[in-house]
Amino acid sequence: MRSSLVIGTAIVASFAVLTLVGDVLVDWAWFSAVGYLDVFQTILVSKLLLFFIVFAASTTFLWLNGSVAAWIAPSRDIVQSTQVEWTTMGSQTVPGVSSLRGRHLSLLIVGGAGLVGGLLALMEMSNWDVLLRYLYQVPYGQSDPEYGKDIGFFLFSLPAYIALKNWMLLTVILSALLAGGVYWAQGEIRFDSHPWSISPKANAHGSILLGVLFAIEAWSFYLDRFLLLYRDNGVVVGASYTDIQVELPTLWLLMILAMTGACLSWANLWARAYTLPVAAVALVFGSSFLLAEVFPVVFRYVIVKPNELALEKPYIQRNITLTQQAYGLHQIRSKPFPAEQHLTFQSLQANQATVNNIRLWDWQPLMETYRQLQEIRTYFKFHGADEDRYWLGGAYQQVTLSARELDSALLPPNA
Repeated sequence: MRSSLVIGTAIVASFAVLTLVGDVLVDWAWFSAVGYLDVFQTILVSKLLLFFIVFAASTTFLWLNGSVAAWIAPSRDIVQSTQVEWTTMGSQTVPGVSSLRGRHLSLLIVGGAGLVGGLLALMEMSNWDVLLRYLYQVPYGQSDPEYGKDIGFFLFSLPAYIALKNWMLLTVILSALLAGGVYWAQGEIRFDSHPWSISPKANAHGSILLGVLFAIEAWSFYLDRFLLLYRDNGVVVGASYTDIQVELPTLWLLMILAMTGACLSWANLWARAYTLPVAAVALVFGSSFLLAEVFPVVFRYVIVKPNELALEKPYIQRNITLTQQAYGLHQIRSKPFPAEQHLTFQSLQANQATVNNIRLWDWQPLMETYRQLQEIRTYFKFHGADEDRYWLGGAYQQVTLSARELDSALLPPNA
């Protein structure tokens, strides 16, 4: 059984390495062929740098929590003396696990921390472009109207902060699971009793990690303030009246509540009970659901909807103004263009190329015609039509194109 598991793990690891090497070689060949080898080198170095930074930080934090759990767990003699009292867990027993101590447990912690740290590092490698944009950012030169921050902050800094926050949350959660596994293996956490029990040492360690989690969550609420500008509110993308008047103050309140939850969790280092962590969890997640999810929806439908145009007008105007600036539309000058009503045969002859390219077919009825005449079989489908121009009969002519595609889901079972 063990040898089969080792062989299977080796095969999976070898396949992953070969796939990664193959992708790198293909990218290297393509970038070399188009003359952008320096771009390939920049991307590769950025990915490797990010991988090793995340791997080192994640593995260290995971190993530290696992080692602390192993260090403060009771001695082997105490664990073995209590095995008779509560070792049964359903049809499984704990003694084989709970007797892990010393070198074997340390190797298991190091291996688990390294494996999880490697997976986290592989996940974060996709943020190489976020890292480069953050490191080489330049000011945009214009501030947003709500927070007064340079627009470059939203383009370069905010994505990096969000990626860092997500990694920190995931690392803390996985560290708590690793430490909890060590405590369970050493008999500090019991799931076979009713109710479940946890020792004061494991309780204290968990309270520290829970406090760290809430502190990061408070930072997450702080960053969510800026994400209000990315909201899709139906008519426009950006902060709406409800976002600014309700959700923004709510996020400030949730930040305070999250830090309060962190302080309650850390205060449990002295109390070492269940009430403070449970109260902290209920305070943070319960208030987050009510204040961030329920209350804004009720406010929008009760207060905003009856007078939506007047309330949303300033925010719609912001969107229009900044969109025009982003696309350079504010530089367009409008001037009158007199439409002449006396079209003559000579004008048509002089502009024959334009007249011949006037589109007469609407793509929607054309799609229906294609379906009736060209599908032939039920598994052929036309999903869209495009306009293009080709040289036909010596003239450059506009045509409407649609590809006949095969929908494999509609093929008969024996196909």
